[in-house]
Amino acid sequence: METMRLRRKQNPDVYRAESVDACVRGRKMVPRDAVQVTSLSELTIPLRRLAHLNVLAEAAVWRAWSIAEAIWFVTGATNLELSRECGRPVLQMRVYNQEGTLQEALTCVQTPASVWERLDVR
Repeated sequence: METMRLRRKQNPDVYRAESVDACVRGRKMVPRDAVQVTSLSELTIPLRRLAHLNVLAEAAVWRAWSIAEAIWFVTGATNLELSRECGRPVLQMRVYNQEGTLQEALTCVQTPASVWERLDVR
């Protein structure tokens, strides 16, 4: 547990990216055989714009996966208020298609067993 705290303090973007990856894979938000996209140049123009806007405006990290022409683009930002309230990490997630259209917005909380679950926020 101490290693995780140190990692968060030293490089919060890496920790957030790892959390988004774990949430996406754990919740099966993308197909299992999708390949991770690591470069902006591999994204469509609308997704490049989203990557810049989300990172600048919301301090979110982006992650993307693809199979052939299909791209799943996900942004994730830590929700500090809900994290404090729940006593566990909480992510605000948004999933977009290759055209940059929002497909789903959800809030996920990490359980004590390090599994990500959807959190109903009212």
